[in-house]
Amino acid sequence: MPQLKSEGFVLKSVNWKENSRVLTFFTDNAGRQTVIDRGGRSLKSHRGRLLNFARLDITYFKSEKTGTAYVSEAEALEIFGFEKEGTLGRLTFASAAVELLYDLLPEDEPMSDLYYLTIGFFRLTDNIPKGGLYPLFIAYFMRLLSQLGYRPNFAGCVSCGQEPRPESGYYFFIPEKGGLVCSSCQTMGEYYIRLQSERLEQIYRLQTSSLTEASSARLKLKEAEEVLELLVNFLRFQTDKGELKSLKFLEKLKKTNY
Repeated sequence: MPQLKSEGFVLKSVNWKENSRVLTFFTDNAGRQTVIDRGGRSLKSHRGRLLNFARLDITYFKSEKTGTAYVSEAEALEIFGFEKEGTLGRLTFASAAVELLYDLLPEDEPMSDLYYLTIGFFRLTDNIPKGGLYPLFIAYFMRLLSQLGYRPNFAGCVSCGQEPRPESGYYFFIPEKGGLVCSSCQTMGEYYIRLQSERLEQIYRLQTSSLTEASSARLKLKEAEEVLELLVNFLRFQTDKGELKSLKFLEKLKKTNY
């Protein structure tokens, strides 16, 4: 079996057999990879402390016949501790990003841009003032969707392409079609989410700014929840995932001042 090397981080670890486990990595050069760590749970294993939020140097072998991969070495290159003020919020947002990646990433498809975007997101989540966590995560969420082919359209009507105009101060977003819809194209019985003009401007700024720029923006809790609810509904309509486990972090945030 040929030896392969990647940089990556753990998306999920599942115990397997007596002392082994199955690890799912997101790597810089091979995308999502599922690798068996034989004996990895043994006290003697030097890979026993594979941290969830760490950039790792990974060496593994992959069978050309079966495609089964086995990890041989893993060394931490960078660890994200999320120890500054608001640790729970930092961990919650980072966990949400990892869970979304686990749910949505295809196997064996290199996505280096998304990989390095996520590393940048971890670094900012580890260091910025906690007030910037909401807009940072929303900006990352929208970029993740875009890079996976699910970019929501906030620039024009998804039916006719014309620039929608607000009705009594509101725009209308249709999750099923993935964007705004003008009054002429609205249909009775379809599900729409109302967006205040101010909220649409906030979303568009976050969608078009860098992660660093987004982390300097400010959103109130209620504003952030409205935006996240819209993105969550959009994702449910655009994928076959149903109730994504990654979205449970919303309830956690409501119960804490993070």
